[in-house]
Amino acid sequence: MSPIGEQRRHINPTILPVPAPPQHDSSAVWSCHEFSPTSAPFMASQDLAAHQGAGSNVSVVRSRGASACENCRSRKTKCDNRRPSCGFCLKRRVPCVYQDDNNAGLITGADILQAVNRVANLIEAQQRDQRRQQQLLLQGMPCASCGSRSTPAWGPTSQSWSPSACSQPDNANNLGPGHPWPRETVRPQGVESVLGWQILALNLPPSRCLFAQPVAEADQPSSLPDMSYSQLSRLESKYIEVLHTKNPILDLNELHRMVLHVAENGPDWSTRTCLVALVCAIAVLSEAYPGTITRSAAQPTPSLDPDDESGADVKLSLQFWNIALKRLGYAMRENSVEAVQTLVLAGIWYMHRMEPLEAWKHFNLAGAAWNTLRLTRFPVVDLIDNTDTTPNELTILQALYFTIWKSDCELRLELPVPGPPLINSTEFPLAFPQPPRLGSQPSTPDASESERSWYYYLTEIAARHLLNRLVQMNSECADTPTERQVTRLVSHAEMMQAQISDWYTSLPSIFHFAIPDGYDADFPSDPMIFVLRHRYFTLRELVARPFVRLLVDGLLDGMDPLIRVRARSFASECMQFCMLKLSQTVAYRHQGNWYLLRSMTTSSLILAAVHLAQCRLREGEAAGATPPSENLMPPEAWISRVRDAVESAQPFFEETSGGASNMKQMILAALGAAQQRSAWCG
Repeated sequence: MSPIGEQRRHINPTILPVPAPPQHDSSAVWSCHEFSPTSAPFMASQDLAAHQGAGSNVSVVRSRGASACENCRSRKTKCDNRRPSCGFCLKRRVPCVYQDDNNAGLITGADILQAVNRVANLIEAQQRDQRRQQQLLLQGMPCASCGSRSTPAWGPTSQSWSPSACSQPDNANNLGPGHPWPRETVRPQGVESVLGWQILALNLPPSRCLFAQPVAEADQPSSLPDMSYSQLSRLESKYIEVLHTKNPILDLNELHRMVLHVAENGPDWSTRTCLVALVCAIAVLSEAYPGTITRSAAQPTPSLDPDDESGADVKLSLQFWNIALKRLGYAMRENSVEAVQTLVLAGIWYMHRMEPLEAWKHFNLAGAAWNTLRLTRFPVVDLIDNTDTTPNELTILQALYFTIWKSDCELRLELPVPGPPLINSTEFPLAFPQPPRLGSQPSTPDASESERSWYYYLTEIAARHLLNRLVQMNSECADTPTERQVTRLVSHAEMMQAQISDWYTSLPSIFHFAIPDGYDADFPSDPMIFVLRHRYFTLRELVARPFVRLLVDGLLDGMDPLIRVRARSFASECMQFCMLKLSQTVAYRHQGNWYLLRSMTTSSLILAAVHLAQCRLREGEAAGATPPSENLMPPEAWISRVRDAVESAQPFFEETSGGASNMKQMILAALGAAQQRSAWCG
């Protein structure tokens, strides 16, 4: 049995998005009252049918024809009932008025029967779809709702990796691949959403753009980089180490052949040369995760190992990027796997440069290229089980899909970009990519990198499903919720906490980490564990964030004390995980630097909001007001924790791209407002 198939036994089904309880509404079934089986018009139609089928001895009640117009009725002459004007009125050129025009909404027996037939046709169509779905599941085809299978049907290994049985994800609210984008507006959950809280809007100055700044175009180097085999081979190995293990979107054997071809023949104008140049540009710009991170009492800010000589060479990266940039147009012209890969790599390069809007643009181009490739070469069914395509090629295509989808979802969490994601509109039948054929079960940290890479990749996708559901839940929270809405929010938050716990307990043993009890956490030596633990902190913080806003803005005043106590418990957890995220700051260049700065800014603003709300309560107490029992206290060392985090990420805050310097100014403004308010309230 393949390791992925074996691991499936240890994955809890609830790590996939679980649908929220459906809100039943009678109007969703019957569009108007005449369709209801118990309504008078429906009963009238049954009586009519009964009369018609009773036999020849029973006279059929027939409705009277249309009445004459007012002029013909007054003259007591026959009316031809033409509309809008009968023959007599038309000839005399007088207004023609019918009595039934004043009762145009009258439902006739024919209208009732027509409506009943429409409902019957809809029910029959739904039953046919249900029978078809059951047949597909029995045949081992993927479920149209969740993408899981009842029988293994991928690759030569006869084992399918799916963390879930056919649990139905939410239809309208699910943001995962293969499902339509919801009708509701999904609001970003980044820094700007927290700045919209009343407590911060009253105490902080208006913010500048926190995701983009005018950046002068860098001078494109005219000289070519060293493209010898030793140089390209070194950068190829570095790319595999720092990026491919987390995004397995390339065939490594094919990549090595491309590198050999470019090293032997020089750069040509092909898409493959563009791909090799992008791989080198990303590798040069990336830095490996530091193997040793120190933190001492005298030096609270984590620092890299002083013996680590790896670093980013921006100039060399621009030289390789200049080669790729001149060939991206050729890549977009092609309908090939390499063309999709080059556009994805271009988006990743821009994320290393902390240019999120350019990255989002190229990820969307990659989504369009992927859809074009699927429509021209690979129908949806062929992406699951295609005898004419190698299993490895199918794996790469599926991995490209999920990398594009995941990258777009991450950016939409922070950016106010329009419309649903282009890649999400595809009816992709799987909730997870199908891994390649692997070796033995990875139970130790010494397992092969390919196995570890795919376990990490699948775990990340499962976390992304949860994050998308959290974004939807928080987007549905009203600006001024009622007590009933807050009660429902508490219920949804508890459900999401259970799913997050299931995701944590379902982690492969090689990625297990301990959950800190307080506000401090050590740095793991494994970069994959570092990212997954930070993802867990984000999940826990995001599920509890709405309750912080409800408390600091005073939106729970006058509600049930039990609701306020439960909200305070969630808010305390939010502060704990904000502190933990601030403690996990290491300044090394990687694809997620921009997200790191955004996360630091959001966590700092949340803690500042709690501090400002506490000062407001103290001022109220001084004026004679009674403090609420659900008083929310900020952590004592939150200001020093924020300062340490800013100091640790100082090299990236100094950059002008991605709104980095504006984010730093906003953090400092929040610290200044908190300290000034503390001085006022004593």
